[in-house]
Amino acid sequence: MIEEVSDVNTILSFIRMYFPSFVLQDNPFEKYLCYKLNGKIIGFISYSIIYERAELNYIAVDEPFRRQGIAQKLLNFVLADLKNNMVENFSLEVSISNNEAINFYLKNGFKIKAVRNNYYNGIDAYLMVLGGD
Repeated sequence: MIEEVSDVNTILSFIRMYFPSFVLQDNPFEKYLCYKLNGKIIGFISYSIIYERAELNYIAVDEPFRRQGIAQKLLNFVLADLKNNMVENFSLEVSISNNEAINFYLKNGFKIKAVRNNYYNGIDAYLMVLGGD
């Protein structure tokens, strides 16, 4: 089940399992969703909508539950929200070595638009964009 998270502190320990350097910021544009199974958080996604543009900030699914369509369900939920908010452009950065994630985004219509050098502490990242062509 997907639910919007009103208090990020409730999922902070899950986020930090996958993003240890995550810093909670007061960002009025950022939304958090979590995917729960039997009351336990097994996935989450974070994105920001700023007028006609949106950015995917974080997405993770607990390892034992990967390859079961959970990330796809989370992304589909976000894409529906973006459509309702008339977002024209959805972007993200992903490490150039994260082939699984890159393929997931390509499958969902994202296109590689640029390389961000040294984006992740010395590791390059792709800027990927959906829409806005």
